[in-house]
Amino acid sequence: MKEALVKKKALLAAALAAAAMAAAYAASPPPDDPLDPARVAGDTHKVALDNPFVRVLDVRLPPGKVEPRHRHPHGMSVYFTDWDARVTPDGAPPEVHHRKAGTFAWNEAVVHGVENVGPTEGHILRIELKH
Repeated sequence: MKEALVKKKALLAAALAAAAMAAAYAASPPPDDPLDPARVAGDTHKVALDNPFVRVLDVRLPPGKVEPRHRHPHGMSVYFTDWDARVTPDGAPPEVHHRKAGTFAWNEAVVHGVENVGPTEGHILRIELKH
């Protein structure tokens, strides 16, 4: 009886782990993603590091610059400058966010457009998780 319970728990744990890995894989953009920011906004997004676990983008957005619609997987943004971003996620109205130098934010996966609506350059290190 006890052995059957242990087997059920082990099977459930394995199923949950497999589902989590499948979801992470499904959320990862394909390598030839037409909305890859390094592709569609290559003038502002430079790949600083790319390995099997993360991709790090060095992003510099001058005042007045409008980036085309692009995709990011979940990850983190580190802000090096104070700046103002108008962010327009797919299916949502635009929002203006003030970004403060020395701060960081967790970001869920998103497809969006970004415009620098302030007087200073936005400098961001975007850390994209692959799994």
